[in-house]
Amino acid sequence: MTLIAQKRWTMLSLLGMLYWLFGNLYEAIVISPNWVVNSPEQMQRLHDFFVNTSPTHYFVPITQLATVIIWVLFFRNRIEFIKRDLKMASIFGVLVTGVNFFIVSTIVLKLFAPDFLTYDLSALTWRWNVLNVLRMGLTATTVYYVFNVYRKLDKIS
Repeated sequence: MTLIAQKRWTMLSLLGMLYWLFGNLYEAIVISPNWVVNSPEQMQRLHDFFVNTSPTHYFVPITQLATVIIWVLFFRNRIEFIKRDLKMASIFGVLVTGVNFFIVSTIVLKLFAPDFLTYDLSALTWRWNVLNVLRMGLTATTVYYVFNVYRKLDKIS
């Protein structure tokens, strides 16, 4: 992979990870604190609000592509002094993907299920809030390493 291509793909993955980070930050500050108060009523409002779209349309496929690009960059990289940062970004990318999969499969699918009122919504929304902080931390760490890669690539170009 040429240096210019690697730089462009690195920037694209950086933008995708930032998109993911700030999307989750927005949810954590603006949306999710409302979930833990009167959870059944709040979740009913949320279900009524998301008629034509959902948060999934915001995050998919950009966040997955950003993570895959990081992994491809790691495996295709031939520049030794950025390999460590790409390795760390790849590791944290795997971790954030795993946490995200866990959040979606054990919490989000229940919150947006047709029978969502049968679940303990307060517990689910609190769990989402705590795990979202972990997800944002892992995403921010991934951003840090990807940004380091971009800076190093920029210096040598």
